[in-house]
Amino acid sequence: MKTRIFFTTNAGLYFSSGRSEILIDGMHDAAAVGFSPMDEEMARQMKSESGLFAGEGTLLFTHLHKDHYNAAMVRQYLKKHPKTALWGPGLRAIAVHAHGDGDEDEIGSMTHLKCGDFSVTAYTTRHSGANFAHIPHRSYLLRTDSTNESFFVTGDAVLDPELAWSVRQKSAGSTNGIEVFVTAYQLIEKPSLKFLEALSPSHVYLIHQPQPEDEAYESVERLAEYAKRNLEGRMDIEEPQPMSWLR
Repeated sequence: MKTRIFFTTNAGLYFSSGRSEILIDGMHDAAAVGFSPMDEEMARQMKSESGLFAGEGTLLFTHLHKDHYNAAMVRQYLKKHPKTALWGPGLRAIAVHAHGDGDEDEIGSMTHLKCGDFSVTAYTTRHSGANFAHIPHRSYLLRTDSTNESFFVTGDAVLDPELAWSVRQKSAGSTNGIEVFVTAYQLIEKPSLKFLEALSPSHVYLIHQPQPEDEAYESVERLAEYAKRNLEGRMDIEEPQPMSWLR
């Protein structure tokens, strides 16, 4: 059985190997900053403990901006599900077995997490944009023990080309190569483009686009269209619809 992946809204991603589940950046708000709030169906599932919230999985966050993370929502969920594992920069780790290599806050450093069937490497990365460079940020490499598949979730990082070597090494031998989830900005930033070219992913998913009704910056959608045209024939890029199964 292949790992199943559901794309929620913004940068929210749900992974299920059939044995374990991980939700990344899936509890958020953000309508006020030009992105989308948590979808009503997701909120209903969370309240009723059904659908993607039927089991006790792991919650990971790349960083704590509102379009990725809602503190009140997470606290409320953990009160009802105290066994749910939680990890992210600036958060108190709960029920996650973690060990790091060197200084966790140093760009390029790694923290290794064991989340059920998922072996996760959390890379310390830098948030894109000069105004956000100080924001603690992580990008995640997920590898399933049972299905031997690898996925790289970038968040809002500026991707260092030197990071590609480590990601390639840790995903070597995966049955799916490596599938990557990126933003439109990463498809035009030179360092991130060099990272992607060096990594040579088997598939690229373009996510973190607001729903049309929440779009405050028309430039985001125009940027995505420009990036796809510019990279046509060079990368296999898919822009999935929010609230849809990817595989």
